[in-house]
Amino acid sequence: MKAVYGDERPSYDMVVRWKRNFQSGHMSLTDEPQTGRPSIKDDLAMVKKVGVVILDDRRSTMERVVVETGLSYGAAWRIIHEELHMNKVFAHWVPCLLTPLQKQTHHDFSQQNLPHLEWNEDNLFVHLITMDKCWVYPYNPDIKEMIKEWKHPFSPLPRR
Repeated sequence: MKAVYGDERPSYDMVVRWKRNFQSGHMSLTDEPQTGRPSIKDDLAMVKKVGVVILDDRRSTMERVVVETGLSYGAAWRIIHEELHMNKVFAHWVPCLLTPLQKQTHHDFSQQNLPHLEWNEDNLFVHLITMDKCWVYPYNPDIKEMIKEWKHPFSPLPRR
């Protein structure tokens, strides 16, 4: 075998296994069907199910995907990363930029109040009232994982 195959020859253990198979009556050279868990890549319905769970809530955790699909943690991870090509990223805070008119108004208001501050430093802020027309409720998640969102490589970054 060394003269025919050179360094690419089969190992001694492989030859012994072939001999044992031929002696027991297995004359086929093709692989027999294997038992066990089916390949995840072949199950397109499960890939779609994982995709639906994630797109339903992009902040869903791996544990939620595992519970809702019935997959193992490793299988769910493989589907998300290798089949759906998704990663989990943090949402970034994007501040609202002021328009030039708003900046000028803010500057003018500050200039008007500056003499009052110099005249009465202690009591200026007691008499100053500011208002806004909307309420902003902050979202402060308890754990860091709740901030992350799933996204495709070509989708835009999430914003908070």
